[in-house]
Amino acid sequence: MFEAYPRKGPLQRLLRRRPNELRRAADRTRSRWLVAFAFSPFIAVLCAIAIGTAVWNTEVRAARAEALHLHQVSATTVGEAERALPARVNNAQMATAQVAWQYPASRRHTETVLVPAGTAVGGTVTVWVDDSGRKAPAPRPNGELASTAVAAGAAAFGVLVLSAGGVVWLRLRRVEARSLAGWDREWDLMEPRWSGRLRREPGAEDD
Repeated sequence: MFEAYPRKGPLQRLLRRRPNELRRAADRTRSRWLVAFAFSPFIAVLCAIAIGTAVWNTEVRAARAEALHLHQVSATTVGEAERALPARVNNAQMATAQVAWQYPASRRHTETVLVPAGTAVGGTVTVWVDDSGRKAPAPRPNGELASTAVAAGAAAFGVLVLSAGGVVWLRLRRVEARSLAGWDREWDLMEPRWSGRLRREPGAEDD
């Protein structure tokens, strides 16, 4: 009975070190570069996680620093809400209206902001302002920060894998070119003997 041996996968075949007299130096070089490319996604994942984590930490620190200079104030609508907009906020139909607020207490500000559709004149809405009382965007939610970090990690993964693929492709092209040139040189030496054709000596037929 023949003993059954487990079949080896492509990566195992690339990593095996059993000598093979038919393998040329170019074949070994190709194997090494293919192994390097096979491991490149794992390295890219680790780098992407590191970059995504770094971006997350940076974005969180920046958002906390921005939040220190943002304040919620109560504003009063001084104009009627215009026609409803297609966009919704928290599933509520929104419109634009002119509102007024005081921040700091001695400074009055008036600006057009988004308000729930149907808000009457004299109604109260909440707006975000900066330290000087000017209207400012609300603090960025954690979901937005996470999306930025994930996008950075995904971009890094794609760039690293594509770069690794490009480097390996270029190296394999150079290996193939050298291999073909080597075959041509060896054929020039072996063909006259293999075919029985005598090599013409330089100047043999020159008069």
